[in-house]
Amino acid sequence: MSKLAPIAKAIYAGLVAGLAALGGYLTNSTSFGQITAGQWVFIATSVLVAFGGTYGLTNRTPPAA
Repeated sequence: MSKLAPIAKAIYAGLVAGLAALGGYLTNSTSFGQITAGQWVFIATSVLVAFGGTYGLTNRTPPAA
């Protein structure tokens, strides 16, 4: 596996999580200007958790046998 693969997986996971959270707020004709600061914080948090979790899991050190 190349060294770029874990980073690419993490970026993809963060992108999907962020777009999913944003899509949840942009229902019923809501525009970007109507999203509150708390909702943006939630979107950013979901991106960071998805990115960090995916990157951490793909780069974890295997347990010693």
